[in-house]
Amino acid sequence: MNKKRVLFLTEATYLSTGYATYSKQVMQRLHDSGKYKIAELSVYGSEKDERRKTIPWKNYPNLPNPEDAEQTKLYSSDPTCQFGAWRFERACLDFKPDVVLSIRDFWMDSFIMKSPFRRIFNWCWMPTVDASPQNEEWIHYFSQADSIVTYSDWASNVILSQSGGCINFVGTASPSASEEFVPMDKESLRKKLNIEPDVKIIGTVMRNQRRKLFPVLFEAFAKYIHNGCHDNTYLYCHTSYPDAGWDLGQLLHTYGISSRVLFTYVCSGCKSVEICKFNDARKVCDSCGKYESRPVGAGNGVSDADLAQIYNLFDLYVQCANSEGFGLPQVEAAACGIPIACTNYSAMEDVIKKLDAYPIQLDGKYKELETGCDRAVPNVNSIVDIFYKFFNATEDFRKMRSKTTRYKFEKHYSWDKTSEVWMNAIDNAPYANWSQPPIIKAIVDPPYSVPTNRQFITECVNYFMIDPTILHSHDIRSLQRDLNFGTYKSTPDGFFYSEFSPFGKSHPKPLGREDVGKMFTEKLKANNYWESARAGLVQLRNESWLH
Repeated sequence: MNKKRVLFLTEATYLSTGYATYSKQVMQRLHDSGKYKIAELSVYGSEKDERRKTIPWKNYPNLPNPEDAEQTKLYSSDPTCQFGAWRFERACLDFKPDVVLSIRDFWMDSFIMKSPFRRIFNWCWMPTVDASPQNEEWIHYFSQADSIVTYSDWASNVILSQSGGCINFVGTASPSASEEFVPMDKESLRKKLNIEPDVKIIGTVMRNQRRKLFPVLFEAFAKYIHNGCHDNTYLYCHTSYPDAGWDLGQLLHTYGISSRVLFTYVCSGCKSVEICKFNDARKVCDSCGKYESRPVGAGNGVSDADLAQIYNLFDLYVQCANSEGFGLPQVEAAACGIPIACTNYSAMEDVIKKLDAYPIQLDGKYKELETGCDRAVPNVNSIVDIFYKFFNATEDFRKMRSKTTRYKFEKHYSWDKTSEVWMNAIDNAPYANWSQPPIIKAIVDPPYSVPTNRQFITECVNYFMIDPTILHSHDIRSLQRDLNFGTYKSTPDGFFYSEFSPFGKSHPKPLGREDVGKMFTEKLKANNYWESARAGLVQLRNESWLH
């Protein structure tokens, strides 16, 4: 029997991000099994990046060639292009997947559901369920995927209870840690990295973004060191700056902790890794002398080997966030035998249960305007109490906690077990028939003269959409609501109805039947084009990024 063809939509597997790390570990095992043909659509991968050569499977880069003005213009025309929407159909025609895998947020992956080829390939999706309740629109999309995998047991409980069991949930596939993440001799490691052996280090590895609560963590650390004799205690932040989150320099000054917080800097020239106090967005590299050393980030990350050494500098790891889809660094730290403290909410609840982590209690939750989800408000004093409890314990107790954390990591987390969940989903999916007859409809004028908006939308769906069952979906209900209101908020997915989206922050715009008719017409045109291409009726260019 032919090997199933699997297309994975993810960040480039050579990058230092959570999505990239996860997909690399899973894809490597799918590849090594010999059971499948594997391809990767690398949403932040470039055709010119030399690291593409390190990928042993088919790779489709998503970033445009900066020297190609036409590509750059097309890529910039729609926010979903950064997630792969503009190259997805072309990659599908080239690779002809039986199964498409994706592991990202709803707004990153919703275009997959709307693909003209959706009726052909099987879609297994692991959406980032990081809070409760999930929006009704998201639950609708989860139910439309052929199978759903979750990052945590907590997430599966949320979506199954909200959907009434209509989601085809096939398993939890939590991230794990690679073999580089092991306990090391802390004393010799600190000596090697010029850190005093008797200091206490509280560490965190989090991207500098809104939901990572650096202000809360900094306030708790300041309260801890300023209210006691803790002259030898430091906070270590392996994080990015500047980024989509906090002004770290300002926060350090506000809480008076600039001299007690360490950061990771990486030189973009010589690639040297430095541990130092905050020195803004760029500093002179201590190794090569060039003004090219910057805080660690997705584009200038460190190797797993270097990151493992950084974790092993810590005495205690803290994940202070208002929610998490999972939080891979917690497991990587646990693999290094570093005890964990994390917010007692969302996927972090799994970590508390499975790794016996210290729970950071909540002051409460608030409902986020953009998503409708509840977000946690960690209690500052709870974090301070954890610091006191941990560091006032005996050295023997802390060593015992370290061994217990490593043991529980080995018991509950494994990339092999994670990959087995994906393999089962792939094995149970049918083969795709890419040679089935195309569905091509003539373009006609929308039925503008019908008396009601409901009738208008019904007739548009029945004619212009390939799958008329969408008529009973949350999408169409929301579209009819907006048409009745006569306004909408523009979103990047080609429809008018996504009210909970990070792109939907624009002011309402007028919406009439002509707008809706144009939307349906454009959807049918896109379907006709790609179905014609699949049938060989349209000659597509043989572009260089396909090779």
